[in-house]
Amino acid sequence: MKKIIFICFSLLLALTGGCSMNDNEKNSKNNENKTEAVKPKDMDPKDLPQVPAFQDEKTREYMVSTKEEEPGYYLLESKLKGFRMLFPADGEYVPDMSSTGDNEETIVFDSFNKKTNIQYDGQLDYHQDKSFANDKDTMLDIVSGRNGYKGKYGERELSDKIVYSAQKKSVFDDVDGKSNYSYRFFGYVKSTKKDYLGIEYSFRFACYKDEEPCSLKEEEARQKVQKIIDSITFLKVKKEK
Repeated sequence: MKKIIFICFSLLLALTGGCSMNDNEKNSKNNENKTEAVKPKDMDPKDLPQVPAFQDEKTREYMVSTKEEEPGYYLLESKLKGFRMLFPADGEYVPDMSSTGDNEETIVFDSFNKKTNIQYDGQLDYHQDKSFANDKDTMLDIVSGRNGYKGKYGERELSDKIVYSAQKKSVFDDVDGKSNYSYRFFGYVKSTKKDYLGIEYSFRFACYKDEEPCSLKEEEARQKVQKIIDSITFLKVKKEK
């Protein structure tokens, strides 16, 4: 009889202990969700990463969270909530050159690294529910015109999109008559999961100060652009009824 009572008591402890653990786990998850629900734009700048992407008021409106996705990169979400992508920690949104419409959005940003003396700027033009966005030839003609390009484009198919890309080097003389140069990388990202959805992009890299050392390398710049572009994830846009 005592043995039966002991077994019943043990089972009761196990059940109540399990419930307690489950409650603790639920509370922990709820706390995590509450923490994630607080967006960077609603936080005190002192509590945010001490980098331009969060310390600049306009830029942090686009930042999803303070979690560093990769070294030097955080997650950005467009105002239309049409896509997300990696964004450089030292990047700053340029409001005067950016815009948001019903089904279109332009995001322009620039980035400057004091250590390398390299500056680059990026522009992304998002198109949703636009018939021309399905025609890659039309889109590439537009991209070529904007970048003064007459060559061909490379094509890479990823899990949810096709990336068309090209690049060119420009050599020019500065005010002192010294020869300088820049690299430009541009193209078009077309969704393969949804029709009439795509993003034009263009990035330009150059040395910031001529009088200071600058180790701008074409391949390193290309890889930086590819990292950002390949990270683009198209989101399902909820239509307002």
